[in-house]
Amino acid sequence: MSGLKHPLTVGRGTALMLNIVVGAGVLALPGLAIQLAGNHAFLGWIICVCTSLPLLTVFVILGKRYPNAGGISHYAHMAFGNRGYLTGAFLLLGAVVFGLPSIALTGGHYLALIVDIHPAAAATLLLGLATLIHLFPSELVSKTNAILAVVIVLAVTTLVVFGLLRLDTTTAQPGQVFPSHWDLSQALTPFMMIFFAFTGWEMAANTSEEFRNPQRDFPISMYLTFSIVVFLYLSIAYISQAAPFQTGFETAFGGIAFNMFGRPGLFGTALLAALIVLANLAGALWAVSRLLYSLSRERYLPHQLQHSPGGTPWLAVLTSSIIISIIIAANALKVFELNFMLALAGQNFFILYGLASCALFRLSKSWGEKIIAATGAAIIGLLVIVQGVAILYPLLILGLAFAVAIAKGRPDVERQQPIT
Repeated sequence: MSGLKHPLTVGRGTALMLNIVVGAGVLALPGLAIQLAGNHAFLGWIICVCTSLPLLTVFVILGKRYPNAGGISHYAHMAFGNRGYLTGAFLLLGAVVFGLPSIALTGGHYLALIVDIHPAAAATLLLGLATLIHLFPSELVSKTNAILAVVIVLAVTTLVVFGLLRLDTTTAQPGQVFPSHWDLSQALTPFMMIFFAFTGWEMAANTSEEFRNPQRDFPISMYLTFSIVVFLYLSIAYISQAAPFQTGFETAFGGIAFNMFGRPGLFGTALLAALIVLANLAGALWAVSRLLYSLSRERYLPHQLQHSPGGTPWLAVLTSSIIISIIIAANALKVFELNFMLALAGQNFFILYGLASCALFRLSKSWGEKIIAATGAAIIGLLVIVQGVAILYPLLILGLAFAVAIAKGRPDVERQQPIT
């Protein structure tokens, strides 16, 4: 067992984070948000951007101070002990169980536009390719992620620029993008689903241990990634809002590209969506496998999951991939619908951000950082009151976490000292 390496620099870290964050949201969520909120959908995106920034800062502070493969579960452990650790870990796993299959299925729906294949089958194929990438050493995987990220950002930026240039706003109805009378409740209707597009920072935190200089490079990579993501998401959300459509909300941008560029536009958008999803799955599998690695290292999961030849815990990667494929199959059998899966994952991520804010408030000795943490917790609390949550799922996860903690019944392990 060789342990984790340290292959991540600012460039590679930003590339990996882009691959983690930019996924289903960039091409699927704008259409689904419009289906729910109509002409208030773009306002919902702006609210999510404003909400995400202080929450992102919470992870930046924690990640540079406590770099660890456990990510948010490790921060919760530092603040609240073993029960906090398991709560963070299980909530994150509960989120990705539905979030990553949703990402894969989005790519499957786009591929089904140009190839005669069932979306679930295409999603499983993309997941398999993403899993195979991790059979190589982590140094090579990080370089592959960097190449994929550059290609994707350039391709999506090109798509956005041409989309804005070819967009026919003369057919848009008054108030189509910015309604004349704002209805906050309508703008917040798709909030949990849109918020899923701005998740990934909690999984990016799992990579902090593998940065060569986490105190300097991790924060730069996080904020640089956020800036790129905001530009891409708001641009595509605007184009989707200004180019009305009535059907095909899961693949809305494919229809828009077809109207602008014909069959080549649809074909190119579908291939781009598949590439984005492939990169996103590869990046997310990196992060989730590190969480399983951390749980194994803390003796909550079998020790075999720590086996990491070449710096890649490939058994943890394979375990993650098998679980994701089961949920994809459940979607194919109509057990779970795509928008339900996205909303449930977004909700769990939302709760995790509140947990991270509470952890920072307890751990930090700086009043400035405590204010940031309190702001994050207040945002979460306010939106929970306004939006509400489907409480049964997280309660079941919390119950399982506490049951495992009680069953293990061992004292807290020695906690990591903060890096200043």
